[in-house]
Amino acid sequence: MIEYIVIDDETAPRELLIYTIDSLSVPLMVVGQSNNLLDGVELIKKLKPQLVFLDIQMPLHNGLKIRKFLSEKESNFHLVFITAYEQYTIQAIRLSAFDYLLKPIDTEELKDCIYRVIEQNNDKNNIFNQLQVLDKSNNNVLVIKSHEGTQFVNVEDIITIEADGMYSKFNLKNQTIISSKPLKMYEAVHTDLFRCHRSYIVNINTIEKLDSQFIKLRNNEKIPISRAKKNGLFQLLSLK
Repeated sequence: MIEYIVIDDETAPRELLIYTIDSLSVPLMVVGQSNNLLDGVELIKKLKPQLVFLDIQMPLHNGLKIRKFLSEKESNFHLVFITAYEQYTIQAIRLSAFDYLLKPIDTEELKDCIYRVIEQNNDKNNIFNQLQVLDKSNNNVLVIKSHEGTQFVNVEDIITIEADGMYSKFNLKNQTIISSKPLKMYEAVHTDLFRCHRSYIVNINTIEKLDSQFIKLRNNEKIPISRAKKNGLFQLLSLK
């Protein structure tokens, strides 16, 4: 059983999330909840949950500040940010969150997140290795598990990552690799990689032009961009 806590300043969203998780018949058990970050941090230290759902926009202390209050040892849990504001997703990625969920939370997105938590928990992974980065000194190299074995790929060589059923197709400058993991597993592995569509992640350094429906890449390829992702992409590009 995976123990989790919810930190959100609003009571209704906390209770709705707990109710929804209970209705999914998954091996999760709520062990605590808090309406502010500091009390939530104390719960984490005391209860040592494997999973934390954390709201970002809260009074007094923004949820993005959680790393300031926890040591690396105390951060041995899966962190899922929940927010009503898409502009926070980039910051969540930079904080190495396991996932982020936009309010109102979509049940299918929540299920997908929980199933991945269960899978990684079974593998005894934690928040410090779940980004699948080769090591802390070289976070521009991704570790990709494929049917041909484990391969190391430089982020700068990635053009796009494309959904291929339950697999992912890495379209690189000189080759293609089929990963045994679904596309969402790579959604937050590097700040240069952006989920622009349900079927695509794009390396923002390969973008040449944006229009209303498509992204034109420097190799003249066009890939779709969803309406909901445009603002996030524009913001990310403005930070470069």
